[in-house]
Amino acid sequence: MLRLLLFCIVLSWAALSQALTEVPRTLSLNDAILLALRESPGVQLQQLAAIQKKYALELAQWHFKPHYEIDASKLTSQTYSSTQAGGVSQITQNSTGITPKATLNTPFGTNITLAASNDIGKNYRPGVSLTVVQPLVRGFGRPIVEAALQSAMESVKISHMQSEETLRNTVTNVIDAYLGVVSAEKTLEIDKGDLQRSQKSVDQTKLFIKAGRKAGVELVTVEAAVANIQAKIETDQNSLAQAHAKLLQTIGLDPSANVVFTDISVPKLIQKYHIPSLEDTKKLVVTNDVSYRTAQITYEGTVKRGVASAENDMLWKLDLTATAATGSNGGSGSQNSGLNSLVNGVNRNDSVTLNLTIPIDDQSAKIALEDAKIALHEAAIGLRQDKWKYESTAIDSWNNVFSAERSLKLSGHAEELQQKVYNVNEQKYNYGLIDSIELQNIRQTYMATQQQYLSQQISYLRALVALDQLTGRTLQTWNIQVGS
Repeated sequence: MLRLLLFCIVLSWAALSQALTEVPRTLSLNDAILLALRESPGVQLQQLAAIQKKYALELAQWHFKPHYEIDASKLTSQTYSSTQAGGVSQITQNSTGITPKATLNTPFGTNITLAASNDIGKNYRPGVSLTVVQPLVRGFGRPIVEAALQSAMESVKISHMQSEETLRNTVTNVIDAYLGVVSAEKTLEIDKGDLQRSQKSVDQTKLFIKAGRKAGVELVTVEAAVANIQAKIETDQNSLAQAHAKLLQTIGLDPSANVVFTDISVPKLIQKYHIPSLEDTKKLVVTNDVSYRTAQITYEGTVKRGVASAENDMLWKLDLTATAATGSNGGSGSQNSGLNSLVNGVNRNDSVTLNLTIPIDDQSAKIALEDAKIALHEAAIGLRQDKWKYESTAIDSWNNVFSAERSLKLSGHAEELQQKVYNVNEQKYNYGLIDSIELQNIRQTYMATQQQYLSQQISYLRALVALDQLTGRTLQTWNIQVGS
């Protein structure tokens, strides 16, 4: 027992040591994107939905393929009846029936059924029948008969577009979360640099006080500034941890996973994106927006077929049924039994039937037709409104990119100038020309311009990413191939 306990302690210690010394995985932005395309729950769920759509299409196609089935039955019966002599007569019947059947539905509405009966009782009575049912008015033609197949094909097409949209959204979300981590890291870096400058001011102020060149009250001011910055750094670290966990969650990893994300070059990432012209942007948005394309497919497919189906239901129903049967067909005797009954020409039954149904004042069909026409008109209006809406969104997004670009240039210039202002005033402070409060105000202004420049960099990148997603170019920008 003691040996077992020691062995468990050694294993636990080894596992703990391995966990403590585990080297964190390092992921670049490109690595994070590719990993998210594999691990993201949203991508996996969309893949499962796409598989369901493909099975639904196979089922719709299977409807027009030959179908086979076999019916089998076993009958055993005994009949008791009284006789004239006062006795009881007993009749026993034993029969077995096996009927293989094949059916075929054609795209023109034709239904073909071939059946072979095999009744085995006192005699073997086989039979073969062929039945063809052809709608001549209502239910005739491929547009009506293949409506379900066309809907299934459109559903697969829409599912493929939705899969691409899910991938684009996943890539965009990963980039956005990654930029959140970068922004948090850069903010922490800026505040740490501000802390170093503040601590340097504290040391310099102490020397001035010791030399009698500054009043002791100034030390309190600069030390308070250091304390405030330290508190802000603590907040920055917490924000960085939250951004880190959010990125892991977006990728589809455990938020507590030991992962380190590499820094990115903001200028290089900006160069990765190409801004199309405004006219091209509007065309790309309308062409690649999944909601609009789905509405277009639905309008041209399901909605228009709904009108055609409602018009079809208003027609007369005229069906042609042709039947050819040969065999015993339940008869008895030498001519009506055995395989000879299939070819002896005695047991033939051929028929052709026309069934006509004329609807008279079918109000439900009339209302259904009007509803289908109204739905078609509403869908056309909705498409026109959606096109205007997406074009407006394209214009806003395109203008937002250039506005963010101009703001980035201005904030970068302001940050550069403010750094020079701080350097000059730091020299003034060192020579005792200004006090610590004035230097602190200039330092805070410089830090604010640094934060503003960082914010504008992230905003410009996010505007580029948003425009790329809106125009449907995200996967091309990141060289991601989508399977069929």
